[in-house]
Amino acid sequence: MWAELSQIFTSMEWYVILMLCVGVLFVFIEFFLPGFGFFGISGLACIAAGIVTHAVLSKSIIQVVGLVLIFSLVLIILFLLFIRSARFGILGKTPFVQKKTAVPTDYANQSEFADLVGEIGVAVTPLRPSGKFMIDEKVYEGICETAEMIETGEYVKVVKVEGIKIIVEKTEV
Repeated sequence: MWAELSQIFTSMEWYVILMLCVGVLFVFIEFFLPGFGFFGISGLACIAAGIVTHAVLSKSIIQVVGLVLIFSLVLIILFLLFIRSARFGILGKTPFVQKKTAVPTDYANQSEFADLVGEIGVAVTPLRPSGKFMIDEKVYEGICETAEMIETGEYVKVVKVEGIKIIVEKTEV
């Protein structure tokens, strides 16, 4: 039995070794660069194809079981390395893993419209309560939270920005 197990890699054809190595490499890539599963599925398929091809060529159940155990151990070690890296390594330092989200924590406070607060513009459409207004030749969508309606051509002042929501009020120039 031990003699047969020792022949697992010595009696293996080069293309079987290539399939197994490419499979392990693809699984490694999938662990550290997760995507749509292409590398993971392809890697597992290559490992399975390599084991099946070796089983057909060697006709030895002991060698096949040995290969399955070896590559199961390799995949478990890769998975444990991934888990360790996610906690302490390269992946652990990314905002995605640290906060369990791909969005930065202050994302809601960031707004491309934040610099509009205090600016004065002209209503392009009636704001009842929402409509369009123009500041510096650029048209924005805004909301008037007061009870009064703002007609086209009247001046508006940006009083607050909440994300992409621009809140305006009627003003005099």
